[in-house]
Amino acid sequence: MVRWDTDRRPAHPFTRVYVLGMRLRRDKQAFEGAEHTLRAARARQLDGNRPPTRLTRMMARVGERQHRGMAVWTVRPRRERPGSRVLYVHGGGYVHPLTADYWRLARALSRAPAEVSVPGYPLAPDADLDHVLPRLLDLYDDLVRSTPALPVVLMGDSAGGALVLAMAMCLRERAARPPAAVVALSPWLDATLSEPEVEGLEATDPMLAESGLRAAGRTWAGVRGPDDPLVSPVDGDLRALPPIHVWIGDRDILRPAVDALAEHADRDEAELHVHEVTAMFHVWMTRAIPEARRTRRQLAGLVAAVSRAEA
Repeated sequence: MVRWDTDRRPAHPFTRVYVLGMRLRRDKQAFEGAEHTLRAARARQLDGNRPPTRLTRMMARVGERQHRGMAVWTVRPRRERPGSRVLYVHGGGYVHPLTADYWRLARALSRAPAEVSVPGYPLAPDADLDHVLPRLLDLYDDLVRSTPALPVVLMGDSAGGALVLAMAMCLRERAARPPAAVVALSPWLDATLSEPEVEGLEATDPMLAESGLRAAGRTWAGVRGPDDPLVSPVDGDLRALPPIHVWIGDRDILRPAVDALAEHADRDEAELHVHEVTAMFHVWMTRAIPEARRTRRQLAGLVAAVSRAEA
C-alpha cells in the first residue's frame, strides 16, 4: 500500500533568500568531482562531529556514551517520560560528520516525547558498510534490551535514510524485534544515481552534485558494489517491513528514486507513506526555515502517534 501526499505551498520568502545564500556560498561544491569530494570530506572529518549545542543542552537532557567505538549522544525531554525511542542515523554522503543542524531536529523529536539516540558512526573512506552496519544493528539491539517496553523508531536522512532501510531489512532477515516504523528523510535510495531524471534536477538542487555522490557511494559500498540492496535499498526486498515514511523535496536530485521505491513497495505489498514538499531541497527539515519547522512538528507528531499505537 502506497500513500502519497504533496504539500504544494510555495516556498516562504525567507526560504527563497536562504536558498539563494546556499547558491552564493556554493554549498554543493562539497560534492563536485570525485577527488574534491573525498578531499573536502577529509577536512570536515578532521573537525569531527559537532556535539549537542548549548541550546540543546539547555532545552533537553543530554547524555553521551561509547558503543563499539562510536560516540552515541542521547537527547530526551527534561520533565516528561519518553514514550518511545528514536535511533537517528545522520546523513552526509557517508563521508561528512554530524553538523550542528541535526541537534535542532533532535530537540524537536524529543518533544514527542521521545529519547533520541544519535550515533557518530565511522565514515568513508576509512570505513564502509560492512564495518558500520553491524555496529548500528548492535546499537539497535542494545536500545531494545535496555527499554523493552518502549517502541523504537528508526530514522535517518540522506545516507542515513538508506542505512535505516538497510537496518530494517537485516532485522527482518534475522527475525529480530522490528522497529515500530522506519522514517527516511531525503533518502539516498540509489547510490548509483542511475535514474535519467537526476541530470535534469541537478541544476535545481542547491546542495548535491552527481559526481561526488557517486564517488562517495562507491567508497562506502566496499566489496559489495554500489548497486547492492544494502547500499541502494531501492533495489531491496521491502516485504514484511514496518511502515516506511519518506519525506522528499522536489528540488532534490535524490527525488527520482522515490518513484522506484513506490513501485517496489506496491510489488512487495509494503506500507509506504511518501510526503513530498514543493520547492524544498535536500534535508531541509534540519534547517532554520519555516518549512523545516513545519516538517519537524510533523515528524514529532508521527513519533508520538507511534507511541500511542504501541501503548
